[in-house]
Amino acid sequence: MKIERVQLTNFRQYFEIHRITFSLDPDCNVTVIHGVNGAGKTSFFTALNWCLYGESVDNIGQIISKEAVSRAKSGEIVETKVAITFYHDGERFTASRQLRGQKHTDGTIEEARGDTEFMLMRIPRGGVAESVKNPIGVMNTILPSNVRTYFLFDGEKIDNFARPEAAHEVRDAIYQVLSLEVLTRARDHLKNAARELRGQLKGVVSDELKVLIEQDTNLRADEDRLEKRIEQLKEEIVSAERHISEVNQQLRTFEEVQNLQRQHDLLTQQLKERQKERETLIEGIRDIASQSYISMSEKPITMALALLDEKRQRGEIPSNIREQFIKDLLERGICICGRRFDEHDNAHEHLENLMKTSVPTSLEDNVLSTAGYLRSLQERGNENRQRLNQRMKDKADLDRKIEGLAAQIDDLERQMEGSEHVEVSNLAKQRDEYRADIDGYQEEKIRAEMELEGIKQDIKDLEKKISQAEKTQYRERLLSKKLELAQDASDAINQVYEKFAEQKRKEVEEQTRLIFHELAWKADHFQDVRLTDDYQLEVIDRYGMPARPELSAGERQVLSLSFITAMAKVAQNEAPLIMDTPFGRLSSAHREAITNNLPALAPQLVLFVTDEELRDQSLDNLRPRIGAEYRLIFDHKTSCTEIKEVK
Repeated sequence: MKIERVQLTNFRQYFEIHRITFSLDPDCNVTVIHGVNGAGKTSFFTALNWCLYGESVDNIGQIISKEAVSRAKSGEIVETKVAITFYHDGERFTASRQLRGQKHTDGTIEEARGDTEFMLMRIPRGGVAESVKNPIGVMNTILPSNVRTYFLFDGEKIDNFARPEAAHEVRDAIYQVLSLEVLTRARDHLKNAARELRGQLKGVVSDELKVLIEQDTNLRADEDRLEKRIEQLKEEIVSAERHISEVNQQLRTFEEVQNLQRQHDLLTQQLKERQKERETLIEGIRDIASQSYISMSEKPITMALALLDEKRQRGEIPSNIREQFIKDLLERGICICGRRFDEHDNAHEHLENLMKTSVPTSLEDNVLSTAGYLRSLQERGNENRQRLNQRMKDKADLDRKIEGLAAQIDDLERQMEGSEHVEVSNLAKQRDEYRADIDGYQEEKIRAEMELEGIKQDIKDLEKKISQAEKTQYRERLLSKKLELAQDASDAINQVYEKFAEQKRKEVEEQTRLIFHELAWKADHFQDVRLTDDYQLEVIDRYGMPARPELSAGERQVLSLSFITAMAKVAQNEAPLIMDTPFGRLSSAHREAITNNLPALAPQLVLFVTDEELRDQSLDNLRPRIGAEYRLIFDHKTSCTEIKEVK
């Protein structure tokens, strides 16, 4: 996951719309946001958490901008919204959350925090946006809610993992980031299921009766309103796209950026082509995956072929003597040597025994054709595996190309926005604004389409009442089988969990040791870093003695930071590292060591800092890796914050 852009609308002191574009350049992967205490760093940081997870908004006061509320009329609806556009696995997404409130006559506003609307869109550059079903679930697969605090964290609390009493927090962090929690949940769930099955279950389960009571006339009025709004949004999208084309054409006329715009046009076209290739490739992967039953049947196919080969080696299939040939001899009563025999001869008895042991011709043919079919299936299974492996490699290569093209386009646009030629800079910024507007229109359009689809279904449901009851009787024999299966599965998962947990603990320990020696300014004083069996983070000094109680506050912070980045490496989660006031309690030596090495430890680094935190050598260390830089300006007259890009 890499964040491209964040847009705040009426969120706390950010009145109206504010946008920040983060750097996607892998060589300049640091985005710095400066601000004095109280300027809005923590509010911005909170906005990210709130947008993605709907959390971290307790005890921070009113979310909706007070300035927006003050300008609203009594009874008017005021809205706050945060939208985050990001890349993940080669695809572009926009996550957004909005909250509405109605202004009261006394000037206050009541925020319905339990009614926040979250949406996740898949929205490629130049492509057609589509809503993601189960957006909360998908967002949690991209960056799970229970691990977000290890990637979006408060620098003031970062040394928590290095405290002597923090073993429980360290263990929880490893469980969550490395998905060990999934195993423990599965184990405990099965264990509880086994316990419940022992006591129950001869009941009746029925579905809840659903009755739709909305009136047809009101629904049809809403349907008409939404259809008109969708058409308006389509027109707005077309208009914004036309404006972008006009801006591109104007930029081509400026000699100063003609080359940049030509590169921009070429890269944009290449990006569209790669995205089409990716769609085709994913379709091919789906087709191959749909035949996975062949690979899953590999073991029984191999066993069947081995059995047939064994019978072939014994001469049973194909049989040495054909069934029809024996029948002809019996009917004629004459041996192939010309000697006659009758029903009571040994020859007749011998031929009858051969008849009994011979394989019928039709069955023999079926067996032989089956063997051929099984071998062809085996070959297809091998081919499918090879094809699927190659397609997945191609997809990974294509994802990297798409990400690289997007980063190059981002860099070119930044160069044009930073042009000394005022008109060029303004045009480039206008283009970015139009693109952001398109994202907003597409989001609203999808929301309207989803709402319209629901209304159409409600209209259909009004014509017929749905009343269905489903009852299932569980037999005692079935319950016993389920109980046995649940208990066996729980025991098996527990064995897997113990081995996997120990392996991951050792991997985290090794990575923490390596990173700590990079970040600590007096690393030669520390001989080792250990993560004990009971999940205590321990530092061993050059004398071989435990040194954690002697660590300074800055060294504890470095140890915690090393542990967090180590987990990210072991988990192989590509997620941005977003830190609020990360260097507040660090000495200059620690700041310099961290700023010199930290950018290489995260795919994307976002720092919310004060001027005192990041200056002198620390700032110089980061400067070559800074791809985007902003300053938060607090207006004392309005108590609002403006975001200014640092030139």
